[in-house]
Order: sequence, then C-alpha cells, then structure tokens
Amino acid sequence: MRRETPVDTEGAQTLLRGLWLLERVAEGVHELKALADSLGLSRSTAHRILSALTRAGYLRHEARKGYFLGPKLIRLGFKAYGQLHLPALARPHLEALRDATRETVHLAVLEGKEVVYIDKIPGKRELVLASQIGSRFPAQSTALGKAILAYLPEERWREAFSPGLKRTPRTLADYQSFREELRATRARGYALDLEENEPGVRCVAAPILNGQGEPVAAVSVSTASIYLDEGRIPEVAEAVREAARRISLELGA
Repeated sequence: MRRETPVDTEGAQTLLRGLWLLERVAEGVHELKALADSLGLSRSTAHRILSALTRAGYLRHEARKGYFLGPKLIRLGFKAYGQLHLPALARPHLEALRDATRETVHLAVLEGKEVVYIDKIPGKRELVLASQIGSRFPAQSTALGKAILAYLPEERWREAFSPGLKRTPRTLADYQSFREELRATRARGYALDLEENEPGVRCVAAPILNGQGEPVAAVSVSTASIYLDEGRIPEVAEAVREAARRISLELGA
C-alpha cells in the first residue's frame, strides 16, 4: 500500500483550507484578516490561497471590499444543480414526449468520450431497445452525444472523437465528416443517429441547456428505423426540441 508523503499531506491540507475559505466567503466573510482568523491562518498563508483561488476564477477580489465568489463557482453551481435534480425534473417532459411519439425516450449526460443514460422511458410499441439506465455509448456514434457536443467548443469535438470507430458501417469514422455533422447539428438544433450506433435503430436528440446556455444533457427519441423514416424525422425532431426547451427553461435557460 502506498504511504502518504509529507508533500501529499501538505497538498491535501492546502486544498482543504482553500475549500474552507470558499465556504467562509459564501457565508459572508470577505476581508482578508477575518478570513485568516476564521481558520487560524496567518495572513500570508490565507492571502496565498485566496490569490490562487482568484486567479483560477473561483473567487474575485474587489479593492477595499474583499473577496467574493467568482464566476467559475456560479457555472459549477448550475452544473451541480442540473445534474442533481435533472432526472426528476425532466421526467414529466420525458413521459410527455414518449406519449406524443409512442417511442422510447432517453436522457443522457456526457462523460469524457461517452454518454451515460440517466433515465429511460420505454416506448408504447412492441419493441425492446437494449439500452438501460447506466448504459454508456460513444458520444461520436449517438444522437445524444452529438447533440451535446455540438454546443460545446470545437476543441471538445476532437477530444471526443475516436479515429476509426465503427459501431456500425454507418458510424462517422473520419473527423472531417464528424465535424461537418456537428456543425449541421448546431445549425438545425437537433442531432441524428441514422443507424450509426446500432443497426436498425434511429435516434433524434436535442441538447438541454442550463442558465448559462451550456449543454448539461440531451434528450432523445429512439426507435426502429422503419418507424423513423425521412418523412417523419422533422415531426419527431420538433417534439424532441420542444421537450429539451421545456427542460432547459426549468434549469433557468
């Protein structure tokens, strides 16, 4: 078993002190002396930690007023709130989408190169899809993944892309095609998976945005390809976009 070194212990202690200082600022303690005294720290130690947190965007400093919570904490707060309450908050909208389309509805979040399904509402057809809550699939080959990625900076597209990935013969395996598809997704407001992740299955997905306009999840309709032909895609896409819009509004978008 690896033993902690003094450096490990010191680093952990500094991290905890930084978190405690954030909590004090959130509680309304703003001046350097008061913050240092609240944790029994020297002013120099407190100032060093506070300065690092300020540079990283977790705090902001105002002359003669002190320290206040920074913009990065606000963004993290929105993300934490959305992830904590999202399945329960979204469930009525997912059920309404299932009722409107009669198809299976999924809710998923992006983790690295994959999407993770955090809710599923089975459709009303005699059709069983293999997906389940907790399932993971490449973002590159799913409508859910493409819907989220399309609303993220382009550098995230390349990070999520795996050259040569072939879940099916239709999977977009070259980056140029993948990039063009994400740009098209952003332009039309919804993503498509035309048997790219699973043979015989098509999906339409749209992003769920938080109060900062950032994608925190996506909602999709999935069904057998025979039930989602080219003529029906626009109708289903509009229903999916509306469900995503309603969920986004509840998150403050």
